[in-house]
Amino acid sequence: MLELITSWDDPRIAAYRNLRDRTLRGESLFVAEGLILTRRLLESPYETESILVEEGFAQEFEQLAGDRVPVYVARKDLLLKIVGFPFHRGALAVGRRPPSPKLDDVLEGQASRQGSDRLRLVILPEVTKPENLGLTFRAAAAFGVHAIVLGSRSCDPLSRRALRVSMGGVLTVPFVRSEDLRRDLSALKSDWGVELSAAVLDKDAPPLAEAHWSTRAGVVFGNEFYGVGKDTLSLCDRRWTIPMAPDVDSLNLGVAAGIFLYEMSKSQPNVAS
Repeated sequence: MLELITSWDDPRIAAYRNLRDRTLRGESLFVAEGLILTRRLLESPYETESILVEEGFAQEFEQLAGDRVPVYVARKDLLLKIVGFPFHRGALAVGRRPPSPKLDDVLEGQASRQGSDRLRLVILPEVTKPENLGLTFRAAAAFGVHAIVLGSRSCDPLSRRALRVSMGGVLTVPFVRSEDLRRDLSALKSDWGVELSAAVLDKDAPPLAEAHWSTRAGVVFGNEFYGVGKDTLSLCDRRWTIPMAPDVDSLNLGVAAGIFLYEMSKSQPNVAS
């Protein structure tokens, strides 16, 4: 249902106001920016609270949202004033954060949906840059990862930057924020039969091209600056590295994740192209 917005201080669009200077974490909400992410939010399991669009996109989103989500329509100049920064992507949407899931619940749900014993996981103990987190979610969605486990110090996947860089991958790949990563990794190994591999920068580690993946496999990517911590590394069954030219010392974490997950996907049949 279309609802016209004519004033910056209309209470219906409070969640969109001054996005540059505020977060929505304490409000259990998040914002998806742009036409693509707004469409993908509507298609995702997440609840959409509302949509705010320029006049030219009103009819499209009225059809997509139907009667279940209010679609607020504003002139472009007013929309720019509302969000508080130059915005040229046509639409925004507010989604609601669900309660934090338990690791076992996510894994059981994935197992029942796919009807297979195969499991592919990504573990991110401490990714602090939203861009890297978003790129990793995008690669995970592309290469059939079933879930991502985040350490307590990793940044927020539903932040505007991470969500935007992920191109909606955050909305499709289930994730769990672990309160005790060592405990949860131990449970993955003992209760779920997951073999853990660490992505490392180590010339003595076997090259990624030689990697072999068990039916249930998880790959751990470390912090952007110091890699996988010793405590986490001690729980990993294998280590693999991406060989690089001698004058290059590292890859962007998101790029490395894409390479690793592509290699992992080779052992997984029927990955959609």
